[in-house]
Amino acid sequence: MKTQFQAVDKVIISRSIEDDLDRYLDAVADATAIFREAVDGYLQTDKDGSCWQQARKITEKMRTLDDLQQHLETGVYSQASAGNLISGMVDPMTGVSRLLKDMKRQITSFAVESDLSRSGVCIPQHLVPDMLQLTDEVCAAVDVLVAGYRPSLQWWKEAPSGDEDRGVSWHESQADRLSMQLLKKIFGDDALEIEAKLTLARFVEEIDRVADHAEAIDRELCATRMAGQTTADARDSH
Repeated sequence: MKTQFQAVDKVIISRSIEDDLDRYLDAVADATAIFREAVDGYLQTDKDGSCWQQARKITEKMRTLDDLQQHLETGVYSQASAGNLISGMVDPMTGVSRLLKDMKRQITSFAVESDLSRSGVCIPQHLVPDMLQLTDEVCAAVDVLVAGYRPSLQWWKEAPSGDEDRGVSWHESQADRLSMQLLKKIFGDDALEIEAKLTLARFVEEIDRVADHAEAIDRELCATRMAGQTTADARDSH
């Protein structure tokens, strides 16, 4: 009877952990959507002050993520059989936090620049579609990262199923390609002053680095998952 109760408790705890991890990943996806909106507001000269609105929204989202991470790390799950899973998630979650803090910094920077320039950020309109496409690829890299590591995928230990040609690294490569094309257009535009070129180039690189962060986190998660699988296999062989 005791064994049956333990099995039931394990299932309940596992589901609770899955729910919390889902909420964590939902919050990451929400933060990515906020980043996309902030970039769009910046490119559209932010006449309504939307970048400040997005800065406040992502600050609130960061608080939610910090609370969830603390709950996962220090809550009752630390004594559960899934404790090793949570321990293995600490470094990746810290990586995600770094990524989101970088997004927050970028959005705040957009807001400050828009506020300083009452007439709006001077961005050539012919570059806007390419910058939006770059942003879409960058955000897609984060979206795929989140979708590929839902807890329902056997505790993050097996490779995500689906089209590997559209994984995080694929979107990161697309973002690199688009950012390079944009930089060539910017520095090849004789109508732009050198200061404007440097400002636009920095803006492009800031957006592109989000995809770089997403790829690094994806690799870290894969390494954690593989290490966990190796440990489990070694334990099962004895």
